[in-house]
Amino acid sequence: VTLGERMTPLVPALFERQKILFKLDFISPTGSFKDRGTSFFISKLKEQKIKKVVEDSSGNAGASLAAYCAHSGIECEIYVPEYTSAGKVVQIEMYGAKVRRIPGSREDTSAAAMQAARICYYASHNWNPYFLHGVKTIAFEIWEQFGWKIPDNIIVPAGQGSLVLGCQIGFNELKTAGEIRNIPRIFAVQAANCAPLYQAFQKGLAEPVTIQKKEIIAEGISSAFPIRGSKVLSAVKNSGGAIIAAEER
Repeated sequence: VTLGERMTPLVPALFERQKILFKLDFISPTGSFKDRGTSFFISKLKEQKIKKVVEDSSGNAGASLAAYCAHSGIECEIYVPEYTSAGKVVQIEMYGAKVRRIPGSREDTSAAAMQAARICYYASHNWNPYFLHGVKTIAFEIWEQFGWKIPDNIIVPAGQGSLVLGCQIGFNELKTAGEIRNIPRIFAVQAANCAPLYQAFQKGLAEPVTIQKKEIIAEGISSAFPIRGSKVLSAVKNSGGAIIAAEER
């Protein structure tokens, strides 16, 4: 199942006098890297003849799932936190999905979606491994764009951490195939007001810490309880990278 997603460009820039490359996944069909995972995920659900799905999302994954479900003829219901920005809700509805706005935290939204999934398929991008195996294509693209080499460092935003895990899977597969000798150091960035992975990393813990989440601007990474948190922490540590908390301005 495809909406025409393609290799996204690497654009050089200067940031605080450092030369960096931005990977522009926002030019994907629905505007985020989530389309990588959703394309493969929905392809597998279509193979299994799934007719209806529910999903919980802070916005981007919900929009992506709604679009690919519409293209595949799969009925879709998206549960979002009540505080989700109007623009993201409109985008999800534009693709024909039904939106359920849930009061409370992001975790309350997940609980509501799981309850609804008792009578249909729970298409959670956070739980389902097919999603990560779509996201891993970002590693293959970077390798190709670097002339069959890899950068020293990769910096990614992290809420639930699917970009971290996608990079880990993709680069490890390249290493196993003998195409690269090492994987890049992965640096995951969280918002300081919602940083359970950062706090765990700083303390040398193997599991995310329990936090009291505060309001953040970057709602797409507002995850107080990353369900694959231990794997994200392990992936960053094994790459030689780190987890960073950034103040929002």
